[in-house]
Amino acid sequence: MSQSTVLTLFLLGTAIIAIVFWWVWRSSYQTASQSVEPLRRWVFIGLLVFAGIFTGLTLSRMPYFLYADEMPARVVHVVARQFAFAISERPIENDADYAAALGQTVELPVGQVVEFRVTSFDVNHGFALYAPHGRIVAQVQAMPGYINRLRWRFDQPGEYIAQCLEYCGAAHAGMHARFVVK
Repeated sequence: MSQSTVLTLFLLGTAIIAIVFWWVWRSSYQTASQSVEPLRRWVFIGLLVFAGIFTGLTLSRMPYFLYADEMPARVVHVVARQFAFAISERPIENDADYAAALGQTVELPVGQVVEFRVTSFDVNHGFALYAPHGRIVAQVQAMPGYINRLRWRFDQPGEYIAQCLEYCGAAHAGMHARFVVK
């Protein structure tokens, strides 16, 4: 499902919720006392205005649309499994591909968009990219049976670390992979 479709569904769901709230408010109009009704109306309008402003200010800052229109220079396939990431430039479709990709060092270009296609062979995992100075720069979920696409432009060279952010078992803390940006 494309991200513009997800955004459209989100906005449609928000509109439906607002209509339901309005309908409930309107249907209770008859039973409310006259002194409480103006307060209810202003609280409802205030909440709608607040929600509209909050949505407008935060929606544009969501990372889903970063580099969406740019074709990636490279595609990197990532498969998570307790307790390691396999990273390869070739698709990882089975256990043999996974075993062959474990421990590979992938080199990525500086200043170009790279698309990570992230999935999992077992349970949910988090796939977080950490810059050489230790700051998280991007994150996506690794889910069984689904491929999440994460596009990112690496602006500085160095060794990046991919770390699992979803607790997946006893050895979760050691679940990471490394790749080099040159």
